[in-house]
Amino acid sequence: MYLLIIILPLLGSKQQNYLSLYDKFNRSSVKKTIYFKKNYSTNSLNIEKLDPYFIYGFIDAEGSFILSFSEDSKSKTNWRVSPQFSIGLHDKVLLEAIQNSLGGIGSITKHSEDAVKLKISSTKDVLVLINFLERFNLITQKYFLLFKQAFELFKSKDHLTLEGILKLVAIRASMNRGLTDSLKAAFPDVKPVKRPEVINQEIKDPQWVAGFVTGEGCFSISIVKDKNYKLKESVQLRFLVTQHKRDEQLIKNLTKILGCGKIYPNGSAFDCKVNKFSDIIEKIIPFFEKNSVVGDKFLDFVYFERVAKLMKNKAHLTKEGLEEIKGLTKNSRRDSATANSITNPRLSENNNNKKNI
Repeated sequence: MYLLIIILPLLGSKQQNYLSLYDKFNRSSVKKTIYFKKNYSTNSLNIEKLDPYFIYGFIDAEGSFILSFSEDSKSKTNWRVSPQFSIGLHDKVLLEAIQNSLGGIGSITKHSEDAVKLKISSTKDVLVLINFLERFNLITQKYFLLFKQAFELFKSKDHLTLEGILKLVAIRASMNRGLTDSLKAAFPDVKPVKRPEVINQEIKDPQWVAGFVTGEGCFSISIVKDKNYKLKESVQLRFLVTQHKRDEQLIKNLTKILGCGKIYPNGSAFDCKVNKFSDIIEKIIPFFEKNSVVGDKFLDFVYFERVAKLMKNKAHLTKEGLEEIKGLTKNSRRDSATANSITNPRLSENNNNKKNI
């Protein structure tokens, strides 16, 4: 009950359906969910289709486009090529929701002790995925455009010819980490194709941000030693999104739609940070109350919002308030499985105002 006591008072009018959801659970079933042995949940309550822009944003954050090569002595070219898309997560419920929203394509399998993977590899399913993504092309500088080029060769059966294999190897050389050592040895003269650049990185819908932040965002709560405070400790809130430097324009566009945030270089990446407390209270929290992150990230946001409201009321300046915040911070990721059981209704809520795109 402790976790739900924290969460339920935070829900606004749009989230009142959580109360009816909670009524469906008895104490033992909630406890079973909280202490599920693995980090990923097998609870699939009421999964509905996600907003398509949420999916675009999440794939921009977490999706992986791959050209898989394997030697095959039975093939005329001695090679087998397979275009594949995958997302690996600790959150099985979110993957199930994405799979359901895409028409049930692909398969979800256990990837490691605490993670699962959605994999789409059949020609029919990859075509469904590409047709979906072409309705509103991905806006990060990922490898979708190269993946699509490769799939066109695959559809036309060019992968069954040596010339087609050479073209596919040249595409693979520009994707991800490039060619493996075995491919370099087999095709030493192949030159990488030019990587197409995504020019228009305009963020067209706030649900894209919700999906992207579900994958890449961070709601951070820190308690640090600070001699300037009576209790010798201060509480710091920060919202953070990091992207590769090739997506600098996208990060700039993110600050525009959020209405706040500063951009800092960070090695080969750029960080979008929101540290200013007034921006967190007046812009970040209202934005994600309307455009919810889901899964484990939703639970992060719940604690983040709770701490922000305590700070707004100056509770962090009292011993009791600071101890409450420390408790929230300590437990913020403890019950990730419960986040899934609570946030699934919000997945269907996003579907109420579905856009036609």
